Amino acid sequence: MGKYVEWVNHKGTRILFLNANGVTEAQYIAGQNELKDEILKDRSSPCVLIDATKTPMTPAATKNAKEVAAANKEAGLEDGPSAICGLSGIQRATAQLFGRGIHFGTSIDECKEWLAKEDAKRRAKK
Repeated sequence: MGKYVEWVNHKGTRILFLNANGVTEAQYIAGQNELKDEILKDRSSPCVLIDATKTPMTPAATKNAKEVAAANKEAGLEDGPSAICGLSGIQRATAQLFGRGIHFGTSIDECKEWLAKEDAKRRAKK
């Protein structure tokens, strides 16, 4: 696995976790790219959790996040449930403008709980 991305399990739900807590802009972008590579390799439309605590949300990082989303869409992958924690009020408000369908949580644990519930709903529909 990469430097910033790992698979974690929570209540039977497999979650792709990007730990971007306190990283620089360049490290965050590298983490986003690791996330993209793992999603494209796995091809299961996984649940995704990003810890963005103390992470700079710069125009370059936002642009890269959009490119990651576009690469997944171009590969024909559905978006799995996604959650982000650790954003400040202004970061959260800005992210909500662009991140439709993303859950913005207050902690990693709260986001894992939300992802497990969303994954259960998704499995029930299949």
